[in-house]
Amino acid sequence: MASVKEVFFIMRKPNGYGCIKRLSGNRRRPFVFVISENGKQRPVEYFTNQIEAEIFQADYNKTHNHRSLPGHQITLEELYHRWLPAHTADTAPSKSTLCSYENAFKHLSSLHQEPFARLKYMDYQRIIDDMRKSGLSYSSLKKVRSLISLLSQYASKIELTSKNYAPLLSIGKNRQVRPHKPFSRQKINRLWKAVYSDNVDTVLILLYTGMRVGELLNLHKSDVNIRQRFIRITKSKTVSGIRIIPIHPRILPLIIARMDSPGATLLSDINGKAYDYSRYCILWRAVMQLINATGHTTHDCRHTVTTLLDNAGANETAKRRILGHAGGDVTERVYTHKNIRQLRKCIELLK
Repeated sequence: MASVKEVFFIMRKPNGYGCIKRLSGNRRRPFVFVISENGKQRPVEYFTNQIEAEIFQADYNKTHNHRSLPGHQITLEELYHRWLPAHTADTAPSKSTLCSYENAFKHLSSLHQEPFARLKYMDYQRIIDDMRKSGLSYSSLKKVRSLISLLSQYASKIELTSKNYAPLLSIGKNRQVRPHKPFSRQKINRLWKAVYSDNVDTVLILLYTGMRVGELLNLHKSDVNIRQRFIRITKSKTVSGIRIIPIHPRILPLIIARMDSPGATLLSDINGKAYDYSRYCILWRAVMQLINATGHTTHDCRHTVTTLLDNAGANETAKRRILGHAGGDVTERVYTHKNIRQLRKCIELLK
């Protein structure tokens, strides 16, 4: 099947439509759209890839010359590349969310060149079924379905089609491959005994704050208030995740030590460079081997905090605020406010 680039090139473009060229050399934006003016070619805009340039060319001619390529139909790939910049500008998704979109889009590769308005329920369900047969996770299936829904909503917005098959797609049931398990008291004690070993402090910070690992990796030192002893989470996967977490007295020295280390983020290497998830996982595995706790994941820290606070009889609303969980009740979400003193009383139930 021809690629989008080939489809655009095969389609005869009228005179004065402009052209796209690839420039030589190692450039960040090697593709350029040029138009003819007074017998000379004038560059209009530069792009990182061909499809972005093709989309710009089509939009430029529609706006300035009031014409479109005859018979052109927007494909799934073109729709995705139109939707993503608009969606990014509106919602400012995190880096991990953008990676999720990219991976989900790759799973739809067999449909990339199909006109979006012609795609039907069975086209999408076939993709989902093939993914399930390949043993891909429920989470992966859900992300593909979510992307289909987002693209369909955008297609409706630009009046391409009003159909959205995403709610009809069957992705099966979520069967947890490895149930999360909290850290035992013995393992937590082992961490404290090894607290001066490399990166053990990072695990203890997770265990005494309930932060998601992504929240910790994105945490800047400017978000930490040592004097008033709290952490402000400004980047999270959910709206409820934007919150304040009191600093537990046991980890206060660990956080102060991290504040005095190089780098703008709380967790940085010796050169001051922030850790991404892949790099941090290497550190995590080393710490788990050190305390003989292999098999634990970073998310087990949140389950540990939840379990220990439940066992200690913590206030449910305060616990939700600390963990960044949405309130289960409208009254709780809208009218119940927990100040820092109440949150501190809750977090200090962790021993």
